This record gives sequence, structure tokens and C-alpha cells, in this order.
Amino acid sequence: MIRASAALAALLVGVSAGAASFDFSVDPRFELLGVVRLLAGKAGPAKSDYRDRVATRFAPFREHPAVQLYRELAAREEGLATLPIYYTNPPELSLKEDDADIHYVNGPGEAEETQRFLHELRDFARVSDFSGFFRDNAADYAALENAERASSRGVDPVAAIEAYLGLRLSARSHYVLSPLSAATRAFISPYPLPPANAGARSFEVYSVSPDLVAKGFSNVLWHEPLFVFIDPAFYYFEKLNIPDLPAFYGRDVAACRATSPDCVKHFAVAAILEHIDRRAGVPPTPDADRHPASALERRYVAALSSRLDEYDAHRDRYPTWWDFLPRWFSVFQELAPVREPRKLTIPTDPKIRAAADFFDPPTIAALLRAASR
Repeated sequence: MIRASAALAALLVGVSAGAASFDFSVDPRFELLGVVRLLAGKAGPAKSDYRDRVATRFAPFREHPAVQLYRELAAREEGLATLPIYYTNPPELSLKEDDADIHYVNGPGEAEETQRFLHELRDFARVSDFSGFFRDNAADYAALENAERASSRGVDPVAAIEAYLGLRLSARSHYVLSPLSAATRAFISPYPLPPANAGARSFEVYSVSPDLVAKGFSNVLWHEPLFVFIDPAFYYFEKLNIPDLPAFYGRDVAACRATSPDCVKHFAVAAILEHIDRRAGVPPTPDADRHPASALERRYVAALSSRLDEYDAHRDRYPTWWDFLPRWFSVFQELAPVREPRKLTIPTDPKIRAAADFFDPPTIAALLRAASR
């Protein structure tokens, strides 16, 4: 195992750098949703004493309108899963920001359905005394949180990513331990994809899982926070350098990108995660938890990871990952292959030092001007 250097270790351990940029917690908002989900009969975690306690304690409320609505709205489960991040703790569940841009409520009738569900969820929390149940289980939740912190080896994920990128994420990560979760889910608020959310100065990252660290540092601790910088950086780099995407990426990658706009980002993130794992001295993600990689993905991730070796070795030349992007993106032209490669550049002004810089209105204007030349 590769050990972290003393300088990196200081960045990784939250207590040595002041207030940590992340937290582990069992969150009552997500746990309330988990209770309703369990009562609705949706697939959940394996049997456990805690699950049995929940089923017994809340059995009288199995036919509550909130539970019935959850069953009806099951097709919108991904959207329902994000709701807690926009609301205060139960039973009030008040909207935290009046102008919140709530994900997954833009389809016909979805806003009305969401408000109806929230109304019933508030009632469920009150009549079932969910808050009393949550307090009664505080010791169990604290034990889960402490076990997860111990498993994380004191690593501050945001600091680790910032150390590798040489850039601030402008983010705080919330790792929500949810014993009733059926799957690992992640969300960012506001979502860092330009040109929306101009003026955003910080981002809240939520990763929700029944067992965070066991899923692997790459899958959970590093993965979602990394997108706070990846999404805006890729957006502007393509604007600045790639007027013809199929010609630049070649047929195979262009087809992958057309099917999934995040295709290229996922190749890049997989390569970066390998290197952050190495620098932090943590085990790689277990093979059983990785998604099956296509031959195309394996080829590009290997090439991108190899090119990152150059970045690692020459941080004096490339103080930030943004500075390295022209060299790194050349991998795509080399593998395509492109007969006449484009010269790839980033502007020296404005200087990008943080993810939030991509959402600063004057910086947006300057980047767009540079892209139009």
C-alpha cells in the first residue's frame, strides 16, 4: 500500500486542518423517508434487528397516506430520494430556501405530487412520533457514525481531492448513513453545471448509503465531491477547445458521448480516482463494487491514468489539474486518432482557483469570450 506523505496526511486529517469539510451522520430526514419506503414494501436492506424494530414500531401506520403515495410514486423514486436535502428536519420539513431549485420536479404535475407527498410525510412524522423513535435510537446511530469514522481512517475526502487537483472544491460533503437505504445515492446542491446557478459560491454534496466506507473510497467518499469540479471544468474546456465533438473524440467515444453525455467524464473520473486512492494510501474499490467496464472504457481509462503519471511527476509545471487539462485531453486525439490534432489551451486570465470560480459572473463572461474567438 502506498502511504500518504506527511504534507498530504496533514490535509487528509480533518482535525489537523481545523473544521472538517465533511461529516458522517444518520440524518432524520433520510431516515424518515427510509421508514416510509420500508412500509411501502419497496426492496430494502438485508434483515437486521434495526429493520425489525422499525417494522414493528411503525406497523400501525402501514396504510398511512404517505405510505400509499410512496407506492404510487415509485416510478419517481430517484426524485423522492433527493427531497430531504431541501427541507428541514421532521416533523416540520420546511423548505430551507424559498428559491430552491428542486431536482426532478419539472415534469407535468410533479410539483403538485411532491407537495402532496410532503404534506402527508409531515403528518406521518407527527402522528407516528417519528422524532421520538429517532431520539430513542440515538445511541445506535452514534455507534454507526463512530464505526464509519474509524473505517474512514480520519481521511477528509474534500481535502484529499483538493490536494490532488490543486484547487478548492468550494464544497462540503455530507455522508449520510442510512440503515434503511436500498442503494447508494448521491446528489449535489446546487448542481455545478454551467451556465445555470451563476453566482453560486459553495456546493453541498450528499452521499447516502447503508454502509459508506465498505462501498470503497472511490465509489462513495471521493466520487461525488469530485464532480463539483469535473462538471464545470469539462463544460468550459470543451467550449474553449472542441467545436466539433465527433471530429475531436473519434467515432467510438463520440457515439458513447451521444448516448450518455457523461461518458467522457466517467472515463476521466475513473482515472483520477485511481490516483487519489494511491496518494491517500487507501485500498482500491473492491472489484465486486465496480460497474462492468467496456473495452472502450478500459482503453481510455488506462491511457488517461498513464497520462496522469506525468501530472503527478511534474506538479511544478502543472500546479493545478486545470493547468494540466490541455495535455491530458490530448489523449483523446491520440487514441481517436486525429490526423491534424488541435492545439488545446486554457486562458491564463481569468485564473481558476476553485470550482466556484466557474460560477462567478465576470469569469463566466471572460471564459465565453475566450471560447468565441
